[in-house]
Amino acid sequence: MTELRSQMERHAHRGSPARHARSPVPRQTQLCANCGAPAPGRFCPECGQETAIGPRSAARLFEAFRAKYLSRSGLLWQTLWRLLFLPGELTSEYFAGRRARYLRPLQLYFAVSVIVFAALQLFSLDVGLRFYGQHGIQFLRSSPAPVDDDASRGARLTPVRIVLDHVDTSGVRRFKAMSAEERFKFLHARRAQYVSYLIFVLVPVFAFVLGLCYRDRGLAYGSHLVFGLHVHSFLLLMLLIEAVLPVVAANLVSLAAVAHFVVALHRVYGGRWQQVIYRGSLVVAAYFAIGFVANALLVLALLEY
Repeated sequence: MTELRSQMERHAHRGSPARHARSPVPRQTQLCANCGAPAPGRFCPECGQETAIGPRSAARLFEAFRAKYLSRSGLLWQTLWRLLFLPGELTSEYFAGRRARYLRPLQLYFAVSVIVFAALQLFSLDVGLRFYGQHGIQFLRSSPAPVDDDASRGARLTPVRIVLDHVDTSGVRRFKAMSAEERFKFLHARRAQYVSYLIFVLVPVFAFVLGLCYRDRGLAYGSHLVFGLHVHSFLLLMLLIEAVLPVVAANLVSLAAVAHFVVALHRVYGGRWQQVIYRGSLVVAAYFAIGFVANALLVLALLEY
């Protein structure tokens, strides 16, 4: 009986090769080359890097960039649309955790900065928030006074005037020795660099002022910084738009930018409109007061450079 059972088991084993062939064979899970986490798909679920590590052709790289950023549904257009036409929504979306469909705040700020200042340099455009000789920074566009109009320039309380009157360094003395035309060319050559530095310095300052005015909201500094990056990205785009408009139209754009800021504040921080306008006024006043000091320091730095 034992021998018969053994023969039957051997026969069953020989008669089922297909069943054993169909049995799943464990396959080694692909690991991400960047972080080492299991990554069976096209992208690592931990760090987001592509799992295909081979070099791609230039055409595939451009197509991937176009699809992600430049297509109609790409990140860049979705981000810019909300930034320009839906005040505060980009920040609200970020706070709500819907972030993958938009450029991150710092990505957006640097992308807009590159575009704006490259356009200013390439096409020799003027910026609305600009550095005009002794006139310093002006929020609304207006025609500059004649370069050789020292009386009108001296009557203005501007960062450049303050630096020239109260600071005595080699750079300041060198600037004073220039003719009016040489001064204009010197400042004109540094205006885009000047404005880019100034705005970059003022982003964390703006976030700090926001934190003070909205300390009752219990938000971390990083939250205010996100809103500040969005606001300054919008401001840079407005400067570029103003640069190609006549003075009257540019002033209207500046006023629209103020209204955009108020609506964005209301959407992100809430509160009654009276409170929004009041706190917004405090933010802007403190921001420009600190900005005036930063303006003077940057003027001094550029004169010394």
